[in-house]
Amino acid sequence: MTVLPDDDRTIDNLLASARTRNRYAAYDMAAAEARLRARQAARHRPPRQRTADAPQHTEWTTPEDEHTPDADRAWWDLNAVCLLTLGPDADKQMSAFITSRYADKAGALVFACLLHLSGDSSGARFWWRFAAGFGHPVAEYCLFLEHAHSGEYDDADHWRTELLRHQFVPDLWCGDRSTAPMLSPPSMGAVHPHIHHQHHPEIGTVPLPAFSLISQLRQLTPLL
Repeated sequence: MTVLPDDDRTIDNLLASARTRNRYAAYDMAAAEARLRARQAARHRPPRQRTADAPQHTEWTTPEDEHTPDADRAWWDLNAVCLLTLGPDADKQMSAFITSRYADKAGALVFACLLHLSGDSSGARFWWRFAAGFGHPVAEYCLFLEHAHSGEYDDADHWRTELLRHQFVPDLWCGDRSTAPMLSPPSMGAVHPHIHHQHHPEIGTVPLPAFSLISQLRQLTPLL
């Protein structure tokens, strides 16, 4: 005979007690939806029109700022970091990444930035996290900006804390913000044929670079 615990709580009671506090009770959802629609529309404008509309940021968003950066500002800064990362040595770093069987953190950062600029945000996150796990501060900064842009404030604060702990200075690691191009070059889509996807039973689908991506980077970086 099975003896049930002396507890008259129902499943509804248990679920009610498990609910988390609504941290965004005063959040203006209508305004947020309007911002998202405007941002989505902006990303699909022709490049020349987007250039005219783009904010002219000359300073990096710093992790010392207690406020989560504006989503649009975070997106522009993330693009700038990625474009500056694809510098003259990007092909060498990509080569080291491939020949090390994807164990080189600098190459992982380059690949993540390339994935971001080519529209693969989930793949970019995977390799940013890999590089950040090896202590690459620019990868941590990319994750801070990407989570802020996506409205994932707890995750953004986690990476902000890591950046502050490592005394991260954007200008020292990322370079001069004012020199970054505003937009991805139109040829960025040409990298897709040089990226293949491998399924892992525990972590899902992982994008990996083909060796031909190295020569593609050599053609791409003079355009940035």
